[in-house]
Amino acid sequence: MTLEWGYKRAFLRCALLFVVGTTLQLAVGDIDTSLLRYPWGLILAVNYLYLLVVAYAMRDKWRWLRQLGDDKACISSLASFGVMVIIFGLTRQDPLREGWVGAMGFSRMTASWPFNLLLLYFMTTLGVRVVAEIHHLRRYRAAAVMTHLGVFVLLVAGTFGSGDTVRCMVTTHVGEPVNVGRDDAGHEVMLPFALTLDDFSMEEYPAKLYLLDTRREKSSREFLSVEAEGAEAVIDGWRIRADHTLDMAGHVPGESAWRAMNHIGAAPAVYVSAENVATGEQFRGWVSCGSHIFEPSYLMLADGMAVAMPRREAKSYLSRVNIMEEGGVRRDVDIEVNHPARVGSWRIYQVSYDIAKGRWSDTSVLECVRDPWYGAAHVALWLLLASGVVMFVTAGGRRVARAYDGDKGTDGAGDMNGADGVVSHKAAAARRRGRGKEVKR
Repeated sequence: MTLEWGYKRAFLRCALLFVVGTTLQLAVGDIDTSLLRYPWGLILAVNYLYLLVVAYAMRDKWRWLRQLGDDKACISSLASFGVMVIIFGLTRQDPLREGWVGAMGFSRMTASWPFNLLLLYFMTTLGVRVVAEIHHLRRYRAAAVMTHLGVFVLLVAGTFGSGDTVRCMVTTHVGEPVNVGRDDAGHEVMLPFALTLDDFSMEEYPAKLYLLDTRREKSSREFLSVEAEGAEAVIDGWRIRADHTLDMAGHVPGESAWRAMNHIGAAPAVYVSAENVATGEQFRGWVSCGSHIFEPSYLMLADGMAVAMPRREAKSYLSRVNIMEEGGVRRDVDIEVNHPARVGSWRIYQVSYDIAKGRWSDTSVLECVRDPWYGAAHVALWLLLASGVVMFVTAGGRRVARAYDGDKGTDGAGDMNGADGVVSHKAAAARRRGRGKEVKR
């Protein structure tokens, strides 16, 4: 299947935009997103929307304006921008990366000229299409209009609001209020509120026992998950059994036995019996991953093999934080991964903790993000969700009202030809009459 010349020309425009963006990237470097800070970002967004309406209104005077919202421009711009997004996802984002990847801006994609030019082109073609659909709302499918509008609002909010986004990391310690964070460049960011960590708690997965080859420093792929006492498994010819488990334990220096201990720094410990399936040789002893207070313990076996327990993996962790807002208002919140706290236009996310101390950590790392355009993005996401519901209820999204019939298969979603952006009755009838006359001749 060969592409029509119209599609070739549309993709050629995208290729030229990529070449222009690459040239600008090599000549002037990254785009400075600080130029989009309030109020300039809002001013540019309003003027951009106004220009889209003007472009749609003037489409009959200039052919290139009509081509901005046709199927060829929309499909080519979407495909080209999709390629850039794929490169974005496959390339590690590192501002310090050198080489041709760094020179092209692929390691700093959101600030690169090729990415942003293709994004602006795709957003413009989609915006003109949205204006046309809103102008002739009765001729389009409701689900399609809602989907296009939602994606367009999301792109506008993300593009023109990028300069207003503030992101910083805040390291909190138990009982110590802090109102200063640091951004990616290491600059201090003053927060309009203070955070005090009251408590940090963690839920961990069950302990896992691996077979460790101490001579090659290599562990087995298989493991025994100690979910209860008596659990056992055969790993590389050894039958490993958990005879006794302690969730919180410690040991006296110089002794190998672990004892139950309800104290800071206590670590999980398992009394293990190991039997060689081939020879019947048996070994018993305590195995523990240790903590920031206690050293780990291993059960040494024959031929340099040992039973080891790595640090237990975190299942979930939570920070109980006291937030003091401006005016002295205080409130307590629980912050978990994917469950941020909200303070005005700020959102506070749980990011990390003191990994060395694990569940005994008295430190919590929080990320504070301020995005004034979040409300617009939120509305766009709800529009996309509503469009999915409409598609499901109406079996694909029937039109809001019955459209003009015209030619079969023409429902107003095609190229924007003519004054109304759709094929009119008169044009369709003229084509039919023309075909009839040709047949008679």
